[in-house]
Amino acid sequence: MDRVKFVDSDAHVVEPDSLWDNYLESRYKGRIKSHLAYERATKPTDPWTINVSVEVDDFPPQPMRRAQNEKEDTEPEPLREAVGAEVFTMGVEEYYGRWQERGFDAETYRQVMDLSGIDRMILYPTVGLWSTSSPDMEPEFAAAVRRAYNTWLGDFTRDIGGRAYGAASIDLRDPEAAAQEVRRCVTEYGFKSVHLNPSPVPGRRVYDPECDQVWAACAELNVPVGVHPSASNGLDMGMIPYYLPDLRNVQGTVAFSIGSMLCCSAFIMGGVLERHPGLRVAFLEAGAGWASYWPERMMSGINGGNRGLKINGLTKSPQDYFAEQCFIAADQDDPGIPLVAQTVGEQVLLTATDFGHPEGYRYQTASRDFMNVPGVTDETKKRILWDNGVRAYGF
Repeated sequence: MDRVKFVDSDAHVVEPDSLWDNYLESRYKGRIKSHLAYERATKPTDPWTINVSVEVDDFPPQPMRRAQNEKEDTEPEPLREAVGAEVFTMGVEEYYGRWQERGFDAETYRQVMDLSGIDRMILYPTVGLWSTSSPDMEPEFAAAVRRAYNTWLGDFTRDIGGRAYGAASIDLRDPEAAAQEVRRCVTEYGFKSVHLNPSPVPGRRVYDPECDQVWAACAELNVPVGVHPSASNGLDMGMIPYYLPDLRNVQGTVAFSIGSMLCCSAFIMGGVLERHPGLRVAFLEAGAGWASYWPERMMSGINGGNRGLKINGLTKSPQDYFAEQCFIAADQDDPGIPLVAQTVGEQVLLTATDFGHPEGYRYQTASRDFMNVPGVTDETKKRILWDNGVRAYGF
């Protein structure tokens, strides 16, 4: 098969533990620390572990659970007092061992793109997924944490030297600071996206008028909002422990998928896309299938009673907003791909490797695997791999 061009719409950096010491403003140093590493197993037969933790001084102890290797017949031990922490165990040495030895440096990403046939890569956080998820974090501190991460990422993408682009990470506690950060990151570093966690920060929703300046900046600068969730973070604690306190095996799935659907509702039904017709929103790592159902259900309401009726405050249907201004990333073997292409349109579909995270271990074959998806034509697959990513990220 001939090589196809590929925009990797969602890959991840592996931030160094020294990030905050080197980049956080001096008045905030010591208030946040993080640890992120792939750790070699003590026995050759054991899997590697990726250990991610973020600790903030004012966040109360949060019981996390350690993923069991094969079974959950023992009481999970507390992991640490953390804003967010996640431990994955799987045999990843084959896929990530050499990159861990390099410390996931800039050369790692150059080599991975060459090995995997990736023409453009958008880099989202790992530690940064949790770094401002303390509910009680004051706005000034949250903004400083995001600035520190973004400055580090700007330096890191410069070291990579092209083809890999950062996603500016923002916090909406201070919308004015967030809008300024979007402008700084795009103009100074050439970032191609703006990362937003779908879990709302206290007292702020994406459809609040105060946030319009953020979305206006994104539209003006031709960068999308990349909605990328994180599981087990402090801002999810209202939903996950209430509904699923003991179901570790599905908490992450709910946080990612349901969280993204709620955020989609806020952008569409809250009038954000109506007020900002030039704004693009990409929903990442939450599966694609829900896009074939949820926009139509937002319009049709309970038992379809509102189907076809005008929605107050909107001039279009939710399906039209999604089809015209939204994108959604599909796994390489996502069964929802043909359904979304049929019901919403192929133009909304993206795909990604999730490189940097254990579940992204198929990064080297991602584009080839995607070309084997059943139910859509090869020409459609090529457009999803390249053309849609070019449009989504404004290349």
